[in-house]
Amino acid sequence: MLRATFKSLLARKLRLLLSAMSIVLGVSFVSGAFVLTDSLGKVFDDLFSTVNKNIAVDVRGTKVSDVGSQTSNVTRKLVPVSVLDQVRSVDGVAEARGSIAGLAQIIDTHGKAVASNAAPNFGFMWVTSDKLEAAKISSGRAPTGPNEIVINTGLATKAGYQVGDKAPVLTEGPTRSFTIVGLVTYEGKPSLAGETSIFFTEPTAHELLNRTGTYDEIEVASSPGVSQSALRDRIAKVLPRGTEAITGKAYTDESTSDIKKGLGFFATFLLVFAAVALFVGAFIIFNTFTMLVAQRTRELALMRALGASRNQVTRSVLVEAVVIGALSSVIGLLVGIGVAALLKAVFGAVGAELPSGPTVIATRTVIVSFAVGILVTALAAFMPARRASKVAPVAALRDAATPDRSLKRQTVIASIVFVLGAIAMARALTAGGLKLLGLGTVLAFIGIALLSPLIGRPVSRALGTPFRRALPGRLGRENAMRNPRRTASTAAALMIGIALVTAVSILGASLKATVVKVVAGAVSADFLLTTQRAGFPDAVVTKVRSAPGVADASGLKFDGVVINKKTEFVTALDPEVLGKSVTLEQVSGSVDGLSPTSILMSDKQAKTDKVHAGSKVSMKFGTGVTRTFTLAGTYKENQLIGGFLLDKTAAKDFATQRNGVALIKLKKGADPAVTRAALEADIKAYPTIQVQDQSEFVAATGKQIDTIVNIISVLLILSIIIAILGVVNTLALSVIERTRELGLLRAVGMARRQMKRMVRVEAVIIAVFGGLLGIAVGSAFGIALQQALKSQGVSELGIPVTRLVEFLIVAGLTGVLAAWLPARRASRLNILNAIATE
Repeated sequence: MLRATFKSLLARKLRLLLSAMSIVLGVSFVSGAFVLTDSLGKVFDDLFSTVNKNIAVDVRGTKVSDVGSQTSNVTRKLVPVSVLDQVRSVDGVAEARGSIAGLAQIIDTHGKAVASNAAPNFGFMWVTSDKLEAAKISSGRAPTGPNEIVINTGLATKAGYQVGDKAPVLTEGPTRSFTIVGLVTYEGKPSLAGETSIFFTEPTAHELLNRTGTYDEIEVASSPGVSQSALRDRIAKVLPRGTEAITGKAYTDESTSDIKKGLGFFATFLLVFAAVALFVGAFIIFNTFTMLVAQRTRELALMRALGASRNQVTRSVLVEAVVIGALSSVIGLLVGIGVAALLKAVFGAVGAELPSGPTVIATRTVIVSFAVGILVTALAAFMPARRASKVAPVAALRDAATPDRSLKRQTVIASIVFVLGAIAMARALTAGGLKLLGLGTVLAFIGIALLSPLIGRPVSRALGTPFRRALPGRLGRENAMRNPRRTASTAAALMIGIALVTAVSILGASLKATVVKVVAGAVSADFLLTTQRAGFPDAVVTKVRSAPGVADASGLKFDGVVINKKTEFVTALDPEVLGKSVTLEQVSGSVDGLSPTSILMSDKQAKTDKVHAGSKVSMKFGTGVTRTFTLAGTYKENQLIGGFLLDKTAAKDFATQRNGVALIKLKKGADPAVTRAALEADIKAYPTIQVQDQSEFVAATGKQIDTIVNIISVLLILSIIIAILGVVNTLALSVIERTRELGLLRAVGMARRQMKRMVRVEAVIIAVFGGLLGIAVGSAFGIALQQALKSQGVSELGIPVTRLVEFLIVAGLTGVLAAWLPARRASRLNILNAIATE
């Protein structure tokens, strides 16, 4: 039986190769995701080992909030400058230095701020230290004056500067011009991981990075023979309340752990798409083995007649599947290395450039790739294998084929699976839980795929109606209707990919529709100042306030605070803009009662926190300050403001002093064009800021949403490519199955061109069937998702009709593309040999 199994494999190399490709693509995405994230993990392991190699102890403030900034994953109290002398006096301390890290961007020679969407834009305090400073001067010298800076060589290359050049720099305050007096490298590298670094003198760093009288942390090197834990314990005894000491090893481990958590999410994001690809691939494998078993009925029956047991026949088919899965896994693992490089290039193309490093192929990657490839293939082939074992020995004596089974049992099972999936999805969308949502989605798709044969014949008949006038069109239509189970199974693979792309598109359209409503209902400002970076200083708001035609300009600041042991985002603004640039719909109390000692809350947030007008609300700010406010009133949920609104004076305790957006109201009769020109002139020194009216703000936000939707759609296209391979495979096997029939058609006068058209019509019907099914299912999922996210602010439903029509057209074109090889093969069959085929 084993020899017969391998001979069977070798006899069907081309057919099984097409099936293997679907698993290859799925496995390659799995291995590619692991290779990419493992390689990035190695980059950051090496990075922190380099930066922290001589740090024995790190002194820092205690944690205030789990909401971080660009320089940290959490918000901590700042360390007073006076603590540095206390640490230096501890026995065993060889060297100690304060550290400051903030946001700083350099303006390049073309007047644009140098930025990276993936790596941070750091501003540091320079301290000359052979032990504790990883950056080394490669040319020039260290900064000594208030208007001198040192930058990393990677930034110098990006910005087009050299030592001695003057460059504008954006920080927490107004733009200032500095002289570049030196360039630094990290063990010869231009940057650690693609970041940009600007080093200031200590007094300048305190001033510009909003750290007056404080450090972010204090780094300590130990004397020879003093262990990290011993030095940590000694230092801890002299530290004031609100500070803590950890060993250098713990500090490094914590830093790498934070990075790897982010990479873990990144890997999960990519693996979701790999799972979709493998799910679609499983449909292809199932369909392929079902057709192969049907075509080998006499062969399998002959084995049974010669004494093979049912278990031996089952094992024979499963061995074929395992071999295909193993070969697919080998190829997929190797292709995955290229997929990792391709993914890195894709993210770089959209502005999220990832750091370079060695390619890492972990043992886990190899094991998972083989396990996934073999398991998915074996599971997909299990039902066809069982069906093969049921072929009766007497079938060897006649020209038998496996008869179509009744759909009753399949319909009952499919209905149960679908209902279970729908229940799981509904529970996940209302109670949360991505794993439950994923399980529910898989079950729902399986249920729909199993139910689709019920409509396979009537849908194929309807879709084939436009082609029925010509003989090839009628025959292609009949071929699609002949086996509704096969047609539906092939269409279901395409349905999954198109359904997911449709659901994502509907969610994106809903988000854009929600933005339009939010801006129209919450903002009555004539212009907005926005930036994609980490905000802008108060100096910008002050400057534009005096522009001609401006009645009022107010900045909005956002930060994370701790309320009832939970981290919440709050907004601070000038109460004067309420009713002018910001519209609030009062629910209870008074929205006019905002003051330095009071707050406003959305009605939904107040209900969640069980408070009402007059209640006391305690907040712990990012700087460590705790304050109690009186709830003055509640307003109807406002997506721009969020759940909490504070007076602008409370922002002095925010971890960041930068404005997220500024709202500008014009005087009556002011010329918008003239005022806009004045505003753009005022912010010329801040190239990261944009002046937008409401329509431009909505359009820019919509463009960001489109970018995210397009990235997800591109990744989902992998499943559609696999589905196209499934259509190719089904048609190719169908041509082989109908070799004698096709030969007879040619014998009675059908031309090669007509033969090709017949196969193309069948392919188009299958593909459009899958497209229609996908759009219908995806629309239902998309609408359900939007309804479930109403509580999260996605209040409006958007249906991108034009895009859905495009999906259907693309589905039809994929059918034409998928039919090319099978149609060519069918048209080139030798007539006499085809007629003689058994």
